[in-house]
Amino acid sequence: MLYTIAGAAGLAGSPAAASPWPGGSEITIPIDDASSDLSGATWNPQSQSLWVIRQNRQVWEFLHNAGSGSFELFQTLVLPSGIGSDIEACAQVDHAIADELYTLAENQGRIARVVDIDSSPVVQQIWNLEVSNNGHALPPETSGLGAEGLEFVPDADLLAAGFRFPDGSAFSGSTKGMGGLMFVGHQIDGRLHVFDLNPNTSNDFLNHGSFLTSATEIAGLHFDRTSAQMYLWHSPSGVHSLEISTLSSTALQGTLDTLEIYDSSMPPGNLEGIAVVSRASCGEFGSLDAERSLFLTRDGGSPNLVYFGEHPCDCTAAENEEAFDFCAESGDLSGGCICLDQDLDGDVDCDDYHPAISAQCIAQVPGLGFGGRLLAVLVVALACAPLLTSSRASRRVRERA
Repeated sequence: MLYTIAGAAGLAGSPAAASPWPGGSEITIPIDDASSDLSGATWNPQSQSLWVIRQNRQVWEFLHNAGSGSFELFQTLVLPSGIGSDIEACAQVDHAIADELYTLAENQGRIARVVDIDSSPVVQQIWNLEVSNNGHALPPETSGLGAEGLEFVPDADLLAAGFRFPDGSAFSGSTKGMGGLMFVGHQIDGRLHVFDLNPNTSNDFLNHGSFLTSATEIAGLHFDRTSAQMYLWHSPSGVHSLEISTLSSTALQGTLDTLEIYDSSMPPGNLEGIAVVSRASCGEFGSLDAERSLFLTRDGGSPNLVYFGEHPCDCTAAENEEAFDFCAESGDLSGGCICLDQDLDGDVDCDDYHPAISAQCIAQVPGLGFGGRLLAVLVVALACAPLLTSSRASRRVRERA
């Protein structure tokens, strides 16, 4: 079911239209020694690598092989015991530093920073979050329910979204030196907890409380920095849904605004970790131009690591002129229109480059002959070229041995 922004009793509001799972069928990524307890995942858009973590501290890094058209193992290792046990999630803060991971231990409520993963991993800092801090404390694991999701969001994205703290106070930037906030998804009440960590000092942090979300449990988190959207994977009692949010909370203080929720025809199994290829890589890794890959980890059952290559980069039926015109005329990014805002300038207009969309825009410009329309196409393409070039140039080149 697809929901628009609203909020009552802590849940995103009334249904707008039925929305089945958009990613297509699952594709297996072979992974050894992960028949159970595969818990978390994160995607690095610069190194273009997928990191997957298991509860026993084992991690895998996968890269896409263009020759075989599949994701293949690049390296695997075991992280130091100092990160804790029962590891449920992992995240990366600086995508340019691809050999650094932040991990989340459920039974200890602990975030750890691990550096030098490509050589000899070292636990650099830890933050134990279950202590009282700033009037808040992360709930401890209770009856098997605890902290499950971990993700970092830069200050720039939070400011652009109009982010406010759960108590409604204004956000003007993080203060501890990380350049953003760390979010922890919890299985108790489906709350999204907010932390400002000092990256250089263990146990130096501010707990800013938590948001209610669209469900009573969170199993995994992923933030796409190219679309400024948080993906929240929910699985209360094994009932899956995927919530998408910009992390604003304007409808109801302390409750996350929801752009979309998919909750029908969902993939089966005990799915926990989620990662998504960024919008800048739409059409890569075997996906069609308007699609990208979404990864899920399965704790038990088979296969344990899967991806879905048909997750949309744009709104459903983005090539439909009626849908595009509606979004362009409404001036409102809710109800999925945000997916069409390709240049991320806050509205849907003719600057949002997509072959089908640009053709519709050009057709609507009066008085243009063939030459004028051709020139318009070239202008749009040239305007987008630097963005594509810079995104590709920023990738960390990794060679296979």
